[in-house]
Amino acid sequence: MQFTDIIFALFLTIVFCLYWFPLRGRTVWQNTLLLTASYIFYGWWDWRFLGLIFLTSLTTFISAQYARGRYGKLLTTANILLNLGILICFKYLGFFTENLGKLLSLFGLGLDWFTIEILVPVGISFYTFQAIAYSVDVYKCRITACRNPLAFFTFISYFPQLVAGPIERASRLLPQITGIRHWNRQLASSGMRMIMFGLMKKVCIADILAIYVGRIFSASEIDPIMVLAGGVLFSLEIYCDFSAYSEIARGVSRLLGIELMINFKFPYFSRNIPEFWRRWHISLMEWFRDYLYIPLGGNRNGKIRTAINTLIIFTLSGLWHGAAWNFVLWGVYWGACLVAAKFLFKQQVSKRDSTYGDIPAMVATFGVTSLGFYFFRCTSQADIIAGVHALWLYAAVFILIWAFSLLMVRYNILRKIIFVTFSALFLGIACYIAFTRWIYLLKFWWLIPGALVCVLEWEARNSDYPLQSVSSDEWKRLTLYVVCVLFIAISEPTEMTFIYFQF
Repeated sequence: MQFTDIIFALFLTIVFCLYWFPLRGRTVWQNTLLLTASYIFYGWWDWRFLGLIFLTSLTTFISAQYARGRYGKLLTTANILLNLGILICFKYLGFFTENLGKLLSLFGLGLDWFTIEILVPVGISFYTFQAIAYSVDVYKCRITACRNPLAFFTFISYFPQLVAGPIERASRLLPQITGIRHWNRQLASSGMRMIMFGLMKKVCIADILAIYVGRIFSASEIDPIMVLAGGVLFSLEIYCDFSAYSEIARGVSRLLGIELMINFKFPYFSRNIPEFWRRWHISLMEWFRDYLYIPLGGNRNGKIRTAINTLIIFTLSGLWHGAAWNFVLWGVYWGACLVAAKFLFKQQVSKRDSTYGDIPAMVATFGVTSLGFYFFRCTSQADIIAGVHALWLYAAVFILIWAFSLLMVRYNILRKIIFVTFSALFLGIACYIAFTRWIYLLKFWWLIPGALVCVLEWEARNSDYPLQSVSSDEWKRLTLYVVCVLFIAISEPTEMTFIYFQF
């Protein structure tokens, strides 16, 4: 059951009506409904894995009750190892055994019989990390262990954020689950706007881009232009897809009177690499910072140790996304970029709001980002080699775009001339690609909702979510809503799963 399925709309409608009408003000019964709905939602993917999430919830709940007792450290460690063991077994065992077999084959030792394939449970990385964070927080006395099993099981399996985040902290989500929820019209209204905007990004942009990104990376040979197109288009696809899921999740949760943390804060408007990682997949990066980076020493032991810790964190974050070498390469790439940004270029996260004058820096940051996502999407060694060979084109194109944007920002007189020249150049390149490559099959209509999303997110770049501060003019606001709904309605169904489920 995906957020874009009709069945989910029916499911949410039933849950919403029961939640706010016969069960309004009855916290225990509302939580019972949420837990039941969450298990139905998760079981819809594959009912066989319900036992895993139940086991994770049960062992984490029990160990937390004794975390501050005599054997608290032992129980907490055992629970963490158990959950990590389940995660490794289901998500990484096949990857490890396959590569171990290849390594041993170099020495003439066969291990084919030990190479296995295991079906990966949806969302196991998310709820496992959420359970581990809870165990650590209870043991470190940051929070008090939850004594209510119903509330705790609901916290682990809460369906809006169960399968693709955000990874919520118990200190934030549990009090909302144990407390009384009151109907809030403004919160629900903002939730509907989030759902609408997320659906538009998913079905009108991400799903269409996914088709053509797949064609690029499945081609027998990839030339430099296709590398550039693949990196840029996939960067747009993964952002529109993943951020759309997070926005829909937050919107659905707001309909239930529960607030989830923001997970993507307009990362492509970042002015440097450190800022990008403050805006991209925020809940995951905060988890790695608090539960791995800081325990490793963080930035307290000199530049060299800080650089090593950064590389470790990003390599593991790459592996967290999927059991394949392209994810590891992506993590190493970003670790190296962040180390270079902090220690060579002295980049820091700016506290001031972004302006038009920051566009050149945003262009440069997006160039680095899209190149990284090209390697993230690579499925073969040939794709990676093609990406390395195309670095010159990547650098040339983004340096050109950066120069034009810099001139437009700094010299007002030349803005129109530069804009016309750049538009003509961009149009010429697009026509060349369209008429000399099979990519001409791309349906360019997605650029219309894409432009609308870009404008709306730019206007909201310093706020919480798009459409938060829409026009005060009621007709303009309603027109915008109608346009968004029309884009969703006329989009062709592609039945694309959310991108995280494909890792």
